[in-house]
Amino acid sequence: MRNKLKLTVLAAVVIGLVVTLVFGKLYMTRDDSGADLLWNPNEAYLFVTVAHRGFRIRYLEYPWVVLKELLYGVRGPDDQRTSVTVVHITADGVERHVEAWDQDQANTPDLYTPFEGRIYANYRGSLGKWTGNKFEMATAEEQRRLDGTNRLVATDIDKGAGGWSKRGFGESVSDYEFAVDVGRKFSLQVTNKVTSPGAASIVSMGLARPGQPFQDIWHVDGRPRGVTRTEYEHTFKR
Repeated sequence: MRNKLKLTVLAAVVIGLVVTLVFGKLYMTRDDSGADLLWNPNEAYLFVTVAHRGFRIRYLEYPWVVLKELLYGVRGPDDQRTSVTVVHITADGVERHVEAWDQDQANTPDLYTPFEGRIYANYRGSLGKWTGNKFEMATAEEQRRLDGTNRLVATDIDKGAGGWSKRGFGESVSDYEFAVDVGRKFSLQVTNKVTSPGAASIVSMGLARPGQPFQDIWHVDGRPRGVTRTEYEHTFKR
């Protein structure tokens, strides 16, 4: 009787393991980012696009996913959500805005270029602008006067019109860092740190102001991480 009970329990455990391996899933997320930093002698703007990518991987599939990653193969995400973060930095403080975007990262604003004291961008294929708390289309008069998107630039800018400079940055396979001084009011330090060979990096930006502690104001950790099913479904609103 006791042996029969043991066999029953063992069979239940084996069946449970098989069911878990066949139908169970791992939930993982990864953030990829790209950023543009614009500044003049008085203020700075950080525009960051972050693609939040989600992966639902069956336990039986996981070893093949790892092997594919080691061989530099890329598994497409099962879910994706994109956001644009805008950070405005002045000597008085830091102001932050986050805009949720659609799944197509190609539609997020880019080509940030300062004109006439305002920052314009390619916004859904047309000339757009940052108004201080959101993106919106440029007016018809601005479209005409500024020649649509034709004057927007993807390259870095070094002390252009109005004293504005621009530098783009993002994740890299090697460490780097750079700093910019915004007048004599404050400085910003950007760092990319690779955690291990072949691994995704951590990109961050910190703020240094005279007489105040160094402040970490933004960072994105590009390393994949496991999450619970509840966290996953909350992130991607499933």
